[in-house]
Amino acid sequence: MSSKQKFFFLALLTGIIGAMLIGWLTFMQIQQHLSEKITSDVTQLGTKLDAQLERYSQLPEVLASDPRLLAPLEAESDTTYLIPAAEPFMSASQLLAQWNQTLGADTLYLIDMAGTTLASSNWQQPDSFVGQNFSYRPYFQQAARGQNGQYFALGARSDKRGYYFSAPIIHNQKPVGVLAIKVDLSMLADIWQYEDIDYAITDEHGIIFYSSEPAWLYHSLSMLDETVRAQVKQSRQYGRAEIAALTGAASLPVFNQSTVQPLRSPSVGAAMTYITAQHDMEKAGWYIYGFTPQTRAFEYMGQVLLLFILIYALLCIAIHSWWQTYRARVELANLNSRLEKRVSQRTRRLQETNQQLKITLSQYEHSQAELKQTQDELLQAAKLAMLGELSASINHEINQPLAAIRTYAENSRKLLEKQRYNTVGRNLDEIIELNQLIADIIARFKVFARKRDFHQNSPRTNPADSIRSALSLMRNALIKQGVILRLEAIPEDLLINIDAVQFEQVLVNLLQNSLHALQGRPEAQVGIRLESDAKHVVCRVWDNGPGLNQEQKQQVFTPFYTTKDDGLGLGMTISKRIIDAYHGTLSVSDHPGDGAEFSLSLPLDSENTP
Repeated sequence: MSSKQKFFFLALLTGIIGAMLIGWLTFMQIQQHLSEKITSDVTQLGTKLDAQLERYSQLPEVLASDPRLLAPLEAESDTTYLIPAAEPFMSASQLLAQWNQTLGADTLYLIDMAGTTLASSNWQQPDSFVGQNFSYRPYFQQAARGQNGQYFALGARSDKRGYYFSAPIIHNQKPVGVLAIKVDLSMLADIWQYEDIDYAITDEHGIIFYSSEPAWLYHSLSMLDETVRAQVKQSRQYGRAEIAALTGAASLPVFNQSTVQPLRSPSVGAAMTYITAQHDMEKAGWYIYGFTPQTRAFEYMGQVLLLFILIYALLCIAIHSWWQTYRARVELANLNSRLEKRVSQRTRRLQETNQQLKITLSQYEHSQAELKQTQDELLQAAKLAMLGELSASINHEINQPLAAIRTYAENSRKLLEKQRYNTVGRNLDEIIELNQLIADIIARFKVFARKRDFHQNSPRTNPADSIRSALSLMRNALIKQGVILRLEAIPEDLLINIDAVQFEQVLVNLLQNSLHALQGRPEAQVGIRLESDAKHVVCRVWDNGPGLNQEQKQQVFTPFYTTKDDGLGLGMTISKRIIDAYHGTLSVSDHPGDGAEFSLSLPLDSENTP
């Protein structure tokens, strides 16, 4: 086993043992904490509930001394019990309603010694207590014996849970009636403010009569013997509810011995384990229980274990990283000692290689300069080759004015002998104009033949002027071959970013190719159209010749490809490279009808761009 495997095995074993120990300690601490918290919460609830009930415990005794309650008790007719609106019962009910509005209780009612209600604060409501007999209630029985009574029960008339306080009405030192107050226990919902803890309030038998969990209502926390069941059923304390046990505890004291209890759900029968705490309400004779699921302790324990695992993993990673770093430093020190020897050897080789690289770069720059010069000379040679092809046209253009000059000169000599000086002057003017014409022709060809000015940073050209210059060079060739020229649209206010002479060179090459394609064709035509959009100018040169097939279109810009018998196949290649150098495009397509159409697209100069 390698050292790394040993480290991981030891770290894993230590982590498992540590997780088990921390998990057990955490679970016990959390369970203890939850138990203490539940105890504190239910104690606070009991204290608050005692305070609320204490407000009403002495009220029946105080109110029972009011002499106005004796009038209905001293009435002789028993039939008036059923007539709440009759005097003196209506007056007593109104008095009770007035008291009840001030006290904020649920109901105040007056009972005679037979257990029948004579007057009630709810006498006008559908669930009025008037006429109801409560002689079976323990709180009535206690007050009838001259004692103050208190009791919890489910209302027989209203079906609402309430706590009852009672006191005897004494006349001539003996009880003649009972005054009872019913307090609505719905106030517990306002008192209890712990949503993460369930609570239950039970009587002395452990029967739940109020709870935050509705499914527990009217069920017991322990098993009930038959005597208690019969007693509860006879008093109708909880109506007709079938009281079932939520646990298997034999009695309530047995249930109270453990702080962890499983409670069955009455609806599905499944049990859930709860951490419990209790508080005794001695005055009311109740018990308040708090419940929180034991799974919460497991959840907290899981969170602590997850945090422990994360911290422990990070610690192991840190230790492993430190050990790896330490070993790496040792190895690095050894490696540095070896590298220092190699560096001294390779530095010498690097210097030699660097010197060779400098020589190579110098040779490369020299080769690039020669290549650039060769390309420029190739462009110039292509122009001169075009001029060679145009030599016959140049000869014809110059010979015509030369012959006219000779004729005007010979004629002027004869006119001088005849002393016709005015005519001689006019002949001399014609000779001067013809001489200027020859000079313009030669200048036009000289401009076309000159080399490009490479010091010009941003060449700008008017495409309309360049088209006219190219057509002036090709005029005689067009006339000699009988080709019809069609200028479809030539805007005068455009500027493009290209050298004027090189643009003319491309146009002349395209026109020469069109003339070659139109040889021997009837009604031969060549057209030029100039278009523009927001960013580009497109010059289209077309003819109505035989056109190009698919293979010719693919190879027309390939070096040394030509359809001429005496051609070199460089004209279109050079033309495309000229256009590409100025960020333009040169493409070929079929012209509508017959022939081919070449499209030159070049960017507009910034002055034309909006």
